[in-house]
Amino acid sequence: MVMKSLDMQIETKFSKIIKGILGNQFITKDIYADEQEGTDFQTYTIHPLRVAVRLRRHSYYEKYKDEFTIRWSRPSGIKTEYQKIMEGLVNYILYGFLDEDESHIISYFIGDLSIFRNSNIQPYKIKKNAPINDSELAIFRLDALPNEFVIKRY
Repeated sequence: MVMKSLDMQIETKFSKIIKGILGNQFITKDIYADEQEGTDFQTYTIHPLRVAVRLRRHSYYEKYKDEFTIRWSRPSGIKTEYQKIMEGLVNYILYGFLDEDESHIISYFIGDLSIFRNSNIQPYKIKKNAPINDSELAIFRLDALPNEFVIKRY
């Protein structure tokens, strides 16, 4: 449970930053609506979507900066992130890394999960989720996916 608590602290700490990143990527100016239908200033369009977010600690950055992991299996039988992605329950993934003192997101990508689903890619490797060993993680390499998968990289 301690690990979950730390993850919740990070989630709370970076919530506004993540919303800003996603807003800049997905909220777009609607030129037609602005010119033909808008009443003042500008009109923006926000399409309904779901984004899965995962932030990893700095200790993983150098070794895994060009990879990402998704929970692959659970002995409990609870649906995994991979199963949810393959069912189309999530549209995009924002996957990033924090700096050493966990005060900034130093690197991230936004991936289009419809491209992921349609690519039929298999994991590069599957490993136990250490240290708690409650599941297995699938490791995917970004360079093994179609170029269209990554729609934003920082």
